[in-house]
Amino acid sequence: MPSVNEMVAFARVVEAQSFSGAAERLGTSKSSVSAQVRRLESRLGVRLLHRTTRRLALTEAGAACYRHCARLLDEAEAAEQAAGAFHAEPRGTLRISAPDTFGWMHVAPALGDFTARYPGIAIDLSLTSKHVDLIEERFDLAIRIGALPDSSHVVRRLAQSRLVICAAPEYLKRRGTPRDPGALAAHDCLRFAPLGRGTLWQLRGPGGPFRVPIGGGFVTNSGEVLRAAALGGLGLGLMPVWMVGDALRQGALVPVLERWAPQPVPIQAVYPGNRLTASKVRVFVDHLARRFGATPYWERGFELGAPRRR
Repeated sequence: MPSVNEMVAFARVVEAQSFSGAAERLGTSKSSVSAQVRRLESRLGVRLLHRTTRRLALTEAGAACYRHCARLLDEAEAAEQAAGAFHAEPRGTLRISAPDTFGWMHVAPALGDFTARYPGIAIDLSLTSKHVDLIEERFDLAIRIGALPDSSHVVRRLAQSRLVICAAPEYLKRRGTPRDPGALAAHDCLRFAPLGRGTLWQLRGPGGPFRVPIGGGFVTNSGEVLRAAALGGLGLGLMPVWMVGDALRQGALVPVLERWAPQPVPIQAVYPGNRLTASKVRVFVDHLARRFGATPYWERGFELGAPRRR
């Protein structure tokens, strides 16, 4: 049976993408790590790594083996953290995945206060539009916006994301203000690719959700570009308040068709539920919940349907 030390050495090599990096992390020599990986391959009777002068790559058997080794390390780290949680400050590297635009606008600014309070926690923040596999990619938690598929993960609601149709005053002066959803087909509407590249927006009326045709040919997969396009007067955008709340308060963007605003969607923290929750995860999720507040700070001063000065 493979030894735990061999499995740990192999997992660290995969994570560091080098024998020298794994040796540094384990506090041992490169030759010792290499020997342990060779012994593991010998015991299993398969090659786990393709070795070249430039890089390491997992074989198919190596990828399967790594998944089991990673789970073993997770369980060992969870046991250690659980035992020390009663007297030790949270510490270690916290790997976080968050949506691109929300991450840099609202997660990154929350890190200063957090690391000042918990100096033993190092942050590894990855911003991406895709839903990462927390287990396979070894993330401690992810921030997700919108409906989630069923899973064994723990989900904690942090806030809600309200959507608003808005445009720059210059655009509305040039093209007019739409008074009902049917007018959107004659307007330049800015489309966000992750919500679909089609020519329909889903809104909500007294009878519930409905789809309405929209005009315009602009489409982007970037939230920052979508916001900039609306601010630049290119057209009407359907965007979350957390992205444009400041522009709405300042009058740089003007909301329209507020009676037909889409159903809000949740902003949630998701983390693995198949092991004890590390204290570093718990304190970070608590920190975000406090920072966002019962009424998220990005919505304060802006209420859908409330009268506004022009």
